Amino acid sequence: MAGVKITDLGILTAPVAEDLLYIVDISDTSQSPQGTSKQIELGNILSSGSYTPTISGEVNGIVVRVNSATFIRVGNVATVSAQLGIAMDTGEVTGAFEIELPAASNFTSQKQCFGLMQYSYNGVLAEIVSLTINAETTNNTCKVDLETATTVDMSYCTIQFQYEIV
Repeated sequence: MAGVKITDLGILTAPVAEDLLYIVDISDTSQSPQGTSKQIELGNILSSGSYTPTISGEVNGIVVRVNSATFIRVGNVATVSAQLGIAMDTGEVTGAFEIELPAASNFTSQKQCFGLMQYSYNGVLAEIVSLTINAETTNNTCKVDLETATTVDMSYCTIQFQYEIV
């Protein structure tokens, strides 16, 4: 992590399970002969969790249900993994939707977000003819455009995308 200066080296009472990182100062033996644990603050460098994204911008009657969504953010890059149920409208083979981001971004290019999607259920694969996952620069969301060979109900989809927080 070049360019990151560790400045908070206050004395800790004792390490706890949710702490991420410690530095042991072996020259400071005030707490033990092996050295003294000191906490460092990671601040805005690393975060993770689950969230419930809002789905918007549905096109051609596509219906999207979010089963779960998680993210990890390292610096200004976030990676999202979401389990979705996608139902195409009767007779439709194209559709689109947008997924809300866990950490806001102000996209200036579609290339600031990209991803992939997988679908499978009981060995049956949806024949996806076209799939585009990119940044939607007007609404600052992740946009998914897809086309399938036939109308399908994709109940078990996983979408993963990564984007730049700008």
